Amino acid sequence: MAMITDLLFQLAGSAMAEHEIAEELRTDLPTLEQCLRRLGALQIVCGPQGEQRLWTAVPEDAPFDVVIAKAKSASIDVRQSIANFVQTSPA
Repeated sequence: MAMITDLLFQLAGSAMAEHEIAEELRTDLPTLEQCLRRLGALQIVCGPQGEQRLWTAVPEDAPFDVVIAKAKSASIDVRQSIANFVQTSPA
């Protein structure tokens, strides 16, 4: 089961499309997209950027440890599963 840390690691400086990330993490695309929308609303992930579809973890390509710290400061359990994170999404 994919964890939030797995997703953030895949996104850090990644040019992967959402379906490629979903395949890599062995999760379904709708769940991944919901998770990305929620993380995007919290400004933890940004992207894809332009034609390159380059994901950036936070503005200005912050290092992975900064991304994790930002997620933790938003009270996200980075060890939580993506599916559970989506299920507990605020209405």
